[in-house]
Amino acid sequence: MSGCPYLGGMTNPQDPQLRELLTPDRSVLLVVDVQNDFCHLDGVFGRAGVDLGMIHAAVDRILWLVEAARRARVPVVWIKTHHDRWTNSPMWLTREMRNTGKGEICATGSWGAEFFRAEPAPDERVVVKHRYSGFFGTSLSVVLGALARPTLVACGVTSNVCVETTVRDAFMRDYHVVLAEDCAGAPRKEEHEGAVYNVRTYFGRVLGSEAIAASWSATA
Repeated sequence: MSGCPYLGGMTNPQDPQLRELLTPDRSVLLVVDVQNDFCHLDGVFGRAGVDLGMIHAAVDRILWLVEAARRARVPVVWIKTHHDRWTNSPMWLTREMRNTGKGEICATGSWGAEFFRAEPAPDERVVVKHRYSGFFGTSLSVVLGALARPTLVACGVTSNVCVETTVRDAFMRDYHVVLAEDCAGAPRKEEHEGAVYNVRTYFGRVLGSEAIAASWSATA
């Protein structure tokens, strides 16, 4: 995935403030919802006919960025969704995407809730959420507080729902947020582009994975 010409390009990776913030000792990588039901052809999205092309391209880049973070000793925090009868309120069950007829999305304990093409390292934290935001009702704030790093690099699925909602909540908690644009995917291009616009304009910065990794490796 290339840059964003409709936004006049990416955030300038040479911005002095950004370079100061985007160092390995100040960064955390958040990986959101890279799970079978969202990404696998046999998952709920795939069986519902959702176009997974952009999502698969994003996963390729996510796996690359995760390895770059590990080399630079940037902590990786994995966020995943679980849904079951203990978390599904009557309101939550009204969501249109859930009513695909293809089963519960990321049901607790199911294959669909497992990570897609990814495996957290033994020393990496996995945070389980039950709503779109990685912060809502989870231990993420405690985990990030313990790490005491001001900059969150966000990536995952889908750009405009769980990734963007988590980015918004991070901004509200006074984190500096960088969206790894080519490491986020959505079913439709316009959904992804809308999320990128919102993040870049209101909630943080937008960079490609290579620029992020270059910043980490230059100051590691």
